[in-house]
Amino acid sequence: MTQSLETLPPEEGPGEEPDETPAGRPGPARAARRWPLVVLRTLVCALTLLMLIQPVLAGQFVTGDTDLLDLHALNATFISAVSWILVAAAVTLWRPGGGPVWPIGVTLLVAGLVEAQSGFGYSRNLAVHIPLGVALVAGTTALGYWVFAYRPGRPRNAS
Repeated sequence: MTQSLETLPPEEGPGEEPDETPAGRPGPARAARRWPLVVLRTLVCALTLLMLIQPVLAGQFVTGDTDLLDLHALNATFISAVSWILVAAAVTLWRPGGGPVWPIGVTLLVAGLVEAQSGFGYSRNLAVHIPLGVALVAGTTALGYWVFAYRPGRPRNAS
């Protein structure tokens, strides 16, 4: 039987007290920690999938299916939108979520590089467009690894 994230027992570190109300239910601080992480995880997955579609669309264009260049451009628009929404999600992970601040910088970097990537693509500067695309896929994959490995409320050096 599965439990929703809201009903999971609190994750406590050494010497920490659970975030519970006197009635024993999770308090507002507990709920505030969970939802930003779920949103961030969802957006990172969506962004990674959208980015993985891009080389397929570009490859099909190179083989002669010129209609797929329009889909490649449309997908780039979705990638741009999701990358900026991801920045907002990283901010909510930090406040009110109580998570680390560094994902904000990483997501800002990704969003900025996505914009540069679109510019290089529209200008047909493939010498930069292709390697930057590879780097963006690798970076979002690494961010995806972190976002699923991150556990709020656990001490940093816990094994």
